[in-house]
Amino acid sequence: MDKDIGDLLNEWPFNPDEFSARRIKTQDGEDKIQIRIDMGILQLEVEGRPDGQRPYGHESLLDYYAAMFEEHQRFGGQEEEEFSIDEDACEDLFQEAWQYYYRYLSLFHLEDYAGVEQDTAHNLEIFALVQNHADNDEVKWYFEQYYPHAIMMQTRARGMQALDREDYQGALQLIHEGLERIESFVEEWEGEGSEEELPELTFLREWQEELETKRPLSDREQLERDLRIAVEAENFEEAARLRDKLQTMRPGYLGPSTGRPI
Repeated sequence: MDKDIGDLLNEWPFNPDEFSARRIKTQDGEDKIQIRIDMGILQLEVEGRPDGQRPYGHESLLDYYAAMFEEHQRFGGQEEEEFSIDEDACEDLFQEAWQYYYRYLSLFHLEDYAGVEQDTAHNLEIFALVQNHADNDEVKWYFEQYYPHAIMMQTRARGMQALDREDYQGALQLIHEGLERIESFVEEWEGEGSEEELPELTFLREWQEELETKRPLSDREQLERDLRIAVEAENFEEAARLRDKLQTMRPGYLGPSTGRPI
């Protein structure tokens, strides 16, 4: 049996300047994700844990420790000892988070934004688990430093899904919420007045600004824009007409003859 993968690597050259991922189907018809790296190819599962393992019979380590915590609350809630996760367990959780990180990058590259949202949520739950139960503050920070990136990618995925629905206002609201979450994180860990701007914040603010300038205007916004232009041009008859039209768009406006809301 020939185990040389040279032909496969030559068919898919490595480009150090860009992230390369693709979906493939196995001979059994199963979907897989492949990532081209400098010395080979990584292959990930599309569903469940990316390496296909089921630690302790659970879909993921996160699920396993969540089940342990639930059991501790049910049967050990009256004990003084709190539920905690040691450094070895945290290291295993970090390796799992790293797998999901690679997969959500791949899914974003492949425009599977729902998958990105799901995998970033998984990692954020890992971060929360460690933050709440790790027995070492240094370990907590080791995880938390990746929090802004996960939030940014989750925000991008949610925003792209909104844009696919042509919901520009919804996308802007999601970006605003993502910015607030990262800003709260910075304030909590670094305090107010931090001088260094995280690249995740910079990216989301630039994306927000881009959407603000490029999104299509609503009917009301278009009328308000036309009114400003008419006033600046001293076209007062047109300005009066536009004002009247804007009046009819106000909630609760009563028509001139029916006495009923239009």
